[in-house]
Amino acid sequence: MAVVWFFIHPYMEDIIMVQLHTSVNDQLCVGIDLHRDTMTVACLDPRTGEVTFRKLACKCRTQITEYFSTLPRPHSVAIEAVGFYRWLWDLLEPIVDELHLADATRCRALAATRPKTDRQDALNVADLMAAGRLPIAYAPPMHVRELRDWTRHRNGLARSHARVLTRVQSIMNANNRPGPKRAKADALIRYVKAHGTLLPQRHVRMLWLAVDQLTVIERQIDDAERTITGLLADEKFVTVDTLLRSIPGVGPVTSATAIAELGDLTRFTDRKQITRYAGLNPRTFDSADKQRTGRISKAGPRQLRWVLQQAAWCARRDHPIFRKRFGQLSKRVGKAKAGVAIARKLLLCMWAVVRDGKPYRPVGDAG
Repeated sequence: MAVVWFFIHPYMEDIIMVQLHTSVNDQLCVGIDLHRDTMTVACLDPRTGEVTFRKLACKCRTQITEYFSTLPRPHSVAIEAVGFYRWLWDLLEPIVDELHLADATRCRALAATRPKTDRQDALNVADLMAAGRLPIAYAPPMHVRELRDWTRHRNGLARSHARVLTRVQSIMNANNRPGPKRAKADALIRYVKAHGTLLPQRHVRMLWLAVDQLTVIERQIDDAERTITGLLADEKFVTVDTLLRSIPGVGPVTSATAIAELGDLTRFTDRKQITRYAGLNPRTFDSADKQRTGRISKAGPRQLRWVLQQAAWCARRDHPIFRKRFGQLSKRVGKAKAGVAIARKLLLCMWAVVRDGKPYRPVGDAG
């Protein structure tokens, strides 16, 4: 009995599958699977189905630039989204014909059943691009990224400030003392000078250390806020910033963070899309004839949710409409969920005022 062996190239199945797709264009499709130290590049020619691979070291920037500069034109390059893609985006943007950011989660969901390797991931991106099915993720432009870096830096400092104040309050609670009324370094200095003799020496020393920390953090916060104010004065932001700050509870920090994290608000087509992006949509559990909703998904940028929650408390304190709505919701679902609902409402107000190009006006206000 004759035995016949069939040897199949490990990537032949992928190449055949690519050839069966209808390409949206005839340009070279390049997919990149990016890691900290290396990147795997897959170049797919939709006309012939030919695939070539190249592995590059991330630290060799000159080699990367030379490789992509010599690619046949026209070509389209897509980077599979990771948290540290920005350096490669900035490096490739001036030298490639087209540059896209691919949504990694959706790319994997659209992929055929394959073993997960770096080559397969890069080829999958190129394959989807050739078929016209590449899920594109939002890549903010440079001016938005600069604002985002500064707002995240400022908000991180604010959280560090809050942690120091929590330790101060813990010391006050241990001594059954009310502590300073203002949550600032100068208020703590006056308190320690006035009441330091009533506290144990070790706690007095801890409070002076907290004063040093608060002084440094507050100076850095002021510097970051001045920088953010200067960025918002740019013509690219000033119109949107004015519209957002017309909403109750939205101040300069909330406005800057919303612009930085959301980017172009007009790219969202409906309420559900922007709510899902911010992670303020409730999770849904549906099985047979049973359906229930759970906690919010928290799928989006946590910086945005944090400032929206802060703005929600300000809005319900200062504005009668939000105060009334908060009171109605808190009786039904509790204060925590009511606060999330107000934060979601503020987010939708932001989207609406930018979409319409008109300042916020309460419902029923004809003035």
